[in-house]
Amino acid sequence: MNPVDPDGYEQHPLLNRIVRDIASRGEGVLVAVTHELHSNGTVRIAHIRPKGGIEWTTAADNIQLLLPGYAPGPAGASTSPSSRSSSSPRSP
Repeated sequence: MNPVDPDGYEQHPLLNRIVRDIASRGEGVLVAVTHELHSNGTVRIAHIRPKGGIEWTTAADNIQLLLPGYAPGPAGASTSPSSRSSSSPRSP
């Protein structure tokens, strides 16, 4: 586990990087990982801010780094090189 400051913020290695929430498939910048104390233990919460839209939270274990070449689109939609249409003409 990564170091946690007195306010409950984890010094996560993916902070300020573009990540994907595997539960919702949303994409955005990881802005914080907080630790919340509950009766059954500590829960790690990832805070993600999409390029457009509203910030959301997910379990910190649900985030993964996006590979270079990916950029979050509107409301966290993915725009990957493989999803773009090719510029070569189609055969009739």
